[in-house]
Amino acid sequence: MWEALPMTISLHLPNIASMRSIKLAAVTAAAATGTLLVAACGTASGQLSLSAATTPVPATTRTGTATQASRAVAAASSQLPISIESDAQMEAAGNEGPSSAILRPTSCRLSGSRITAKGRYTNGGFVPNLYNRYGDIIVLYVFAARSPGYPQGMQLGVSDVSESPVLGSRAPWHVSISISQAAGVPARCVVAAQPTHDEQFAP
Repeated sequence: MWEALPMTISLHLPNIASMRSIKLAAVTAAAATGTLLVAACGTASGQLSLSAATTPVPATTRTGTATQASRAVAAASSQLPISIESDAQMEAAGNEGPSSAILRPTSCRLSGSRITAKGRYTNGGFVPNLYNRYGDIIVLYVFAARSPGYPQGMQLGVSDVSESPVLGSRAPWHVSISISQAAGVPARCVVAAQPTHDEQFAP
């Protein structure tokens, strides 16, 4: 019989201390790498936030806003073309008073909803008594732009007698009217010597 002999097996086990050191080093390296990545991301994020917070508004944006504001102001306050009512137009409207040629308008300004016409008189400001006999007042008409069916433009309004000065009583003269937005967009002004048939004799 074979005699059982003791068996010796040599196992090469890893050094536990070395493994712990390697593992600790790996964890430390990973933590350091993560710290660097977080720091880098945080820095980049901070830079983006700072950049977004401090980026100036482009000049074109500011200019565009200013331009829009200027256009709004211009739309709310602007000059309108102005003329006098011709003799033919006066007759067609049933106005048989003296000619409106005595008027010399100088401006017609739209400011918000208010339209004001200003002017002087011809002939050096001399107004014949004929106008006084008819009791003429200076009337302001406001028209929209010409459109189909309205070759002269739709009439948007006419000044009230209380706001229409007596012809010859003021030099320079002015007459005003208010036009609501619902009526339309004013495009031009016309002034006329309109008789009231109230005789106004000189003293």
